[in-house]
Amino acid sequence: MDVSIILVSYNTKDLTRDCLRSIYEKTQGIEFEIFVVDNNSHDGSPEMIEQEFPEVRLIRNSENKGFGAANNIAIRQSNAKYIFCLNTDTILLNNAVKIFFDFMEQHENSNVGACGGNLLDKNMNYHSSYGKFPSILRILWTTVGLHFLFPYFYRKLFFEIKGETDKSKFLSVDYITGADLFLRKRVINEVGAFDEDFFMYFEDTELCLRISKAGFSLTILPLPEIIHLCSLSVKNIPLDKIKMFRKSELLYFKKLNGPIASLFVKYLYVIRYFFDIRLDSSYIEKIKLHIEL
Repeated sequence: MDVSIILVSYNTKDLTRDCLRSIYEKTQGIEFEIFVVDNNSHDGSPEMIEQEFPEVRLIRNSENKGFGAANNIAIRQSNAKYIFCLNTDTILLNNAVKIFFDFMEQHENSNVGACGGNLLDKNMNYHSSYGKFPSILRILWTTVGLHFLFPYFYRKLFFEIKGETDKSKFLSVDYITGADLFLRKRVINEVGAFDEDFFMYFEDTELCLRISKAGFSLTILPLPEIIHLCSLSVKNIPLDKIKMFRKSELLYFKKLNGPIASLFVKYLYVIRYFFDIRLDSSYIEKIKLHIEL
């Protein structure tokens, strides 16, 4: 088997249907299989898959195990050369899976541990699918307001990837988001799969960090075309998702830098929200949220 494509489903029936249709319509020239790991959906997702896509290898979890743990179930069952983790809220516009496969098969790319593509939003604009590894220094900069005073250096230090303004270029990046993460299976066998201590968020970043530390590179390819329908603005993110995100972020820094560093980051966020000039009920709730983490 060339590629195992893994989707983790949780109450995304219509999105999952559209994603699966796009995979079957666009993927040609390679041997592939599709796993859908359903995290105990209640919207009829498993039944829809069984009826409309009987060839899909459906795994039903009795509870929501989170993103990384669900992916790992399928990864352990896969005998493919490559693993392609793909969000259910994505749509393939071209033969992206074959493009990833052909790139990884080239001898000169044998040291690439994982690759991904430039994701598009529903309006066909590029949006984030990769980045630099998170750092405590970046959080410190934003807490004391240096990102306002020195925006150019802030962007240069913590976000800018060399050559990223040219979408026709191959990019060397620190991490690739789990929305379209194409992984070499032998690398997973060497460094391990997703860390299941993360329920959601930062599990992809942490895995990419281990891949990088093992001496492999990570690359963004210009040719794959994939729409990612996730479009919540920062202002509209519910508090429960912010809490989940921050909890995973603190866990990431704890694993990387130790518990004292994690505690330091936690209180940097408390300080940031406490002194925010837009202090209102929502920001008070965010202060409480970070204290409770």
